[in-house]
Amino acid sequence: MNKKNRQSNYLKKDEKSFNNSIMNSKPIDYSAFKRLMVYDLFANNTLIESGFLGHYKFEDIEYALQHPHKYWRVLLSASETLMKISPHYYRLNNYYSNMALFCWGVDLYDVKESVNIESLRKAYSTLSVKLENMNLKHEFSKIFKTLPYQDVFCGLVVENQTDFFIQQVNFSICKLYKLQDGLYNFAIDLTKIKPQNLGSYPDYVQQIWLDFRDGKVSEHWYLPPSDKQICIKLNSQWIYPYPMLINLVRDILDLDLYKKLKLQSAKTDNYKAIMMEVPIDKNTVDKPMITPETLSIFAEINRNSMPNDIGLIHTLGSEGKAISFKDSNNTRNNVSDALDEVYNSSGISQELYNGSSSGTAVNLSVENDSGFVYGVYRQFERWINRFIKIRKYNKNNFKFNFYLLDTTIFNRDNVIKKYKEACTLGINVIDKFLASLDMTPARTLNAYTLHTDIFDFQNRFIPLSSSYNSSSDEAGRPTNASKGETLDIAGQQTEDNDSNIDR
Repeated sequence: MNKKNRQSNYLKKDEKSFNNSIMNSKPIDYSAFKRLMVYDLFANNTLIESGFLGHYKFEDIEYALQHPHKYWRVLLSASETLMKISPHYYRLNNYYSNMALFCWGVDLYDVKESVNIESLRKAYSTLSVKLENMNLKHEFSKIFKTLPYQDVFCGLVVENQTDFFIQQVNFSICKLYKLQDGLYNFAIDLTKIKPQNLGSYPDYVQQIWLDFRDGKVSEHWYLPPSDKQICIKLNSQWIYPYPMLINLVRDILDLDLYKKLKLQSAKTDNYKAIMMEVPIDKNTVDKPMITPETLSIFAEINRNSMPNDIGLIHTLGSEGKAISFKDSNNTRNNVSDALDEVYNSSGISQELYNGSSSGTAVNLSVENDSGFVYGVYRQFERWINRFIKIRKYNKNNFKFNFYLLDTTIFNRDNVIKKYKEACTLGINVIDKFLASLDMTPARTLNAYTLHTDIFDFQNRFIPLSSSYNSSSDEAGRPTNASKGETLDIAGQQTEDNDSNIDR
């Protein structure tokens, strides 16, 4: 019999003994009463003892961690529940999703000598406007929000002439189907789409569902067109979902447990008990001089006159005294220790949240974390380039390449500085420099019209003349006379002698 079962049996025996004493006027087992009181103080906490995370027992989650290829649904459910109940898990996941900036641009390649420049300019402008209308920064940001805690995002493209957005599909009704252009495609199980929810899907999904219902299509797995679907997977090396921080589940629960124990400890530290001596017959061993019924009456009277954080204990033969339950030996901060363990297990620098004396350590840690973001950037690039190819924006004598700069909220200034310095050296990365400043191709193409024809900055916004933005034909700094100031004696002598004429 394990320890937990033995404790449960002891508790049942003590409870039975105490009830028999109260109901059947039998002698009270004071040792059993003491154990019951201690149990009420320390052990009767359902939040600690439940062992459930959402709808799954912790043992089930632990088993799913060992067999993720079969029980990934358990892991996804646990991860989603942790996002709602654990602020630290929520922050760790948002740390990755909020890092991305999605500074993008469009390159040219495979340009033939026979290309018509005017046709190329028109095609580039058309593609730039299309990508601008797709609101890529917002759509990609929505996708990235789910990747850290769900690992995979499946979405359907909904668009018309003016609007574009990506609608998420619950992965529980999908499966990874095949690879195309280095990206996963997914298929939807039509049998899992409820009729009352059909209206929330795009028209092409609604039509195939109706065809399946009417028997026109026999296969229940529907593969949306490649340009109408997007599947991004953070851990692309596995074909099943595996949230990147799910291994923290034990540490997160330990942290929650430590916090509850700390609160319980604080309550216990403030708890006091008064030990009351029950008079006994000196001539008979352990024989009380009052009956249990009389003792119960006076105990109830005394209990009603005391606050809830003060207990009452009756003992045979021992002198009455006050008892404190405060543990002065435990000086460790268990919550702090558990919190440290969460960050250590995640591999994220704790200094990002709680300060650090080592800037180098933080920078190196952030660069390592950024690698996850850059990996997702590459998937977004391949999806857009596949979109460009399928929609036939590429031509025989020129092709387009969509790119995302390797920039995050942490290295943005360094990236801007890098491209600025490259531009000053004559390297053709002006478009990258503009992209790092969040200038998209469509906005860049129209910036000249906006600044020149609409705002007319060069004529209407002329800064006041000063020594910083104007110069004269004469050498040297502006004279005192030009500034309305008088010369001192030494300055006047220098002017009379023309001492600075050749300087």
